[in-house]
Amino acid sequence: MDTAWSRADSAVLGTITWPARRATGAPWETSAPSGRESRVKDGRATGDERAVLFAARSQNALHRLLDTLPVFAGDDRVHRCFTLVPGSAFSLDALSAIDRAGGRTLPWAEAVEQTFALILAASPKGDLHALHGPRVLLPHGAGFNKSVPGEGTEDSASGLDPAHLLRPDGAPLATRYLFSHPSQIARLAPLSPSVAARSTVVGDPLLERFLESQDRRDRYRAALRTGARTLVVLLSTWGPESLIGRRPGLPAELAAALPHDEYQLALVLHPNERARRGTLDLAEYLDPARQAGLILPAVHEEWASVAVAADLLITDHGSAALYPAALDRPLLGAYDGGRELLPESPMSALLTGVPHLPPHLPGTDTASRLAGAVRAHRPGSGRTLAAPAFAEQGRALDRLRETLYDLLDLTPPDRPV
Repeated sequence: MDTAWSRADSAVLGTITWPARRATGAPWETSAPSGRESRVKDGRATGDERAVLFAARSQNALHRLLDTLPVFAGDDRVHRCFTLVPGSAFSLDALSAIDRAGGRTLPWAEAVEQTFALILAASPKGDLHALHGPRVLLPHGAGFNKSVPGEGTEDSASGLDPAHLLRPDGAPLATRYLFSHPSQIARLAPLSPSVAARSTVVGDPLLERFLESQDRRDRYRAALRTGARTLVVLLSTWGPESLIGRRPGLPAELAAALPHDEYQLALVLHPNERARRGTLDLAEYLDPARQAGLILPAVHEEWASVAVAADLLITDHGSAALYPAALDRPLLGAYDGGRELLPESPMSALLTGVPHLPPHLPGTDTASRLAGAVRAHRPGSGRTLAAPAFAEQGRALDRLRETLYDLLDLTPPDRPV
């Protein structure tokens, strides 16, 4: 979002970085590979070299793939390139996210003509079956909490729907399906035994960044200039059932009601919602709240840094809330997700277990309500609510590396991820 108001945020947030940040070096050239790279064209290796394709359909899926890059860090045998899987309304934002990451892009028409040593994707939708090589499918979020009306099988969790996990001929789409918790495979098994048989629990790479970064909370708060104020973060997923879809006036209402010298307010928006609204409409919609001090962090690393820094988070049914919950941050529910939220999912349990923000907030009572929610938080309750979404905590990148290097038929580097 390259506008004056987003650049103003960057002046504050630009110093927020995650530990062990991926070293991408200079942006890759988009021309045809030459020299050493030519020896891994079509995935056929000379010696130990391998070509790995990251296939992204949306910006959110691309971010999930970027979270796997530490697995390959420092390994000169692995050559990475990215392609855009066509068919998504949010595909252009995915392309710009690849460019910001400095990834070497391969047009889809060329990607389907080559064979790769490994293909990584974080969304089963689109024509992934047209790509050649072992395919690994990662989750595009945490918990598999939502059923999106009009997509796939009715009332089936997005990401666990056999309509998307199987090829058109009924065969499994991927060589390996990766999940963050055994309960997810248990939910999948009755629906598609063949997919469940190819499934492995590795944990969640994004949670690893949260866990690794929680000790930097004071640094993030300093970058945000929070000081002694209480940082309140709104988390909104995308679509008509999102927090800002159902309570569009909440950001401005809170910004106006909370004393600026005691509270700082931020809004974390799903990348799809940013893309759907567009830069101009989003800027105009949020202008009253931003004039009152609302912070709008950028996607991928910045939003998560702000979530780590938060004193209180107000959320809808989007899976982003599970990550700060795993760090035991206090949460308030602001919307239950309507028809999208699946019962007995991790987010359903979380929203049942946390206090809720009233539908109408009296202006003079708002600050005391939020302060009361922070005081009422029971230590450990957030971690308990998030546990059904995350296994292998603290070990996810190691488990992921074991799985991917096994498929690449390479010995992993002799050092921790």
